[in-house]
Amino acid sequence: MVRLVPINESPKVLIDRSHKVYAQSEKIERAWTDLCAHNPRYFNGSMLAFESYDAASNTIRARVEQYKHHAVRDIVDVGISLLAVTAILVAPDRDRNAPVYLLGKRSTELHRYGGLWELGPSGGIDVPRLRNTLKPKRILAELAREIKEEIGMNVASRPNRFRAILHDDGVGSTDIVIAIVLEQVPALKTNWEYIETRWVTLDELVEWAHSNPDELIPTTIEFIRFQHETVRNNE
Repeated sequence: MVRLVPINESPKVLIDRSHKVYAQSEKIERAWTDLCAHNPRYFNGSMLAFESYDAASNTIRARVEQYKHHAVRDIVDVGISLLAVTAILVAPDRDRNAPVYLLGKRSTELHRYGGLWELGPSGGIDVPRLRNTLKPKRILAELAREIKEEIGMNVASRPNRFRAILHDDGVGSTDIVIAIVLEQVPALKTNWEYIETRWVTLDELVEWAHSNPDELIPTTIEFIRFQHETVRNNE
């Protein structure tokens, strides 16, 4: 199940660092060992897990978790949802006389949605060392880091707008979605996570989601619908 909650500004993120013990710990360890044996890229570490969102105060509550507890959800599901950031990169295209959006095709080596297209880049939010809150500046810095790592672009000074919180219960992720406005369509460098990239108009995205929805990840389809409706209402 995919759910989108519109937002107009950065949410406040409050972090719980208390330790949680799972009754299925032995099953988790066995499942994690099997995953690592099949894919050496796996690495356990701290991550932020989404707990709840209060729209009235625009506050996200998260807790510190171990990544392995999330990675094994197909075998031992303890209900963890990764707290992440997703970029919506938008640039003007004079040839098409319309804004274009960046889509990346996910590597087949990725654990989730391998080979599918997504709006991005995206990635988990690192756990701060000492602070128990995340300010907008830190959330934007996390997104800028993901963009730099995945497509080699520096967006630190570009205009941005917080757009939505996107939940994907199927894979256990909750993303803070942020639009980044670029001056022009840039040349991109990609790492192993994206095997291909494209710049497409909103109309092309809508048609793609309608005709071949199985080629796009569910949260991208949901945001396309949301963006299309927003644009129509503003016309």
